Amino acid sequence: MSIKGRSLRWWFVTTVMTSLCARGAEAGSPRLVVELFTSQGCSSCPPADAVAGRLAAKPGILVLSFHVNYWDDLGWKDPFSSAMSTDRQYAYARSLGERSVFTPQLIVNGTQSLVGSQESAVQRAVAAASGSSFPIQLDLSRQPDGSFTLTLNGPDISGEIWEVRYVRHAVTTIRGGENGGRSLETFNNVTHLQRIGPFGARTINLAPLQEPENGLAMFVQAPSAGRMLGATAYPQL
Repeated sequence: MSIKGRSLRWWFVTTVMTSLCARGAEAGSPRLVVELFTSQGCSSCPPADAVAGRLAAKPGILVLSFHVNYWDDLGWKDPFSSAMSTDRQYAYARSLGERSVFTPQLIVNGTQSLVGSQESAVQRAVAAASGSSFPIQLDLSRQPDGSFTLTLNGPDISGEIWEVRYVRHAVTTIRGGENGGRSLETFNNVTHLQRIGPFGARTINLAPLQEPENGLAMFVQAPSAGRMLGATAYPQL
């Protein structure tokens, strides 16, 4: 092969690899965060859970299902429910000026509230939000011992760092309540939510995942349940 031929081949390989790496970086960096407030005890929630599953399958969308606990005394205790999830939903109600909470509620990027089962409206909101980008960059990497390293970079703006651990997929047989007798499929069920501290450009070490948790997400959000400023997840989206 001539020198010119080798040069052209090297140019082609380099160009393809650069393009693939760029696509991989883009796929691993969420463009938006979608939070579903749901409950296995709510008969209106399974359609919204299905919408969440379809959104979670799309690249660049971090979907988190927060199971609230105010349905738990109505015939079925949701195994993923927590006061933590309910508290977060009420924080959004205060932030968005809503008089009450409901299920299924879906929040897009911390700024828009929708009925989670109304898929057409949800898809329009997601499409509109996907055109923007987050000002803060988060890079999450898994270490050989199973722990994680998070690196944060961005402008000097006010934000809070949050850690979320979740179960990526579950099928639960419901034995009581409004969905009694059904098997419900849910996605990215949050089991752990912790505020790490104020945002600043730095590196943070995080503990390994513990079963049954098999997903980890980190995001930066404006104070008082404000808009999302950056996010990342493992496995990559």
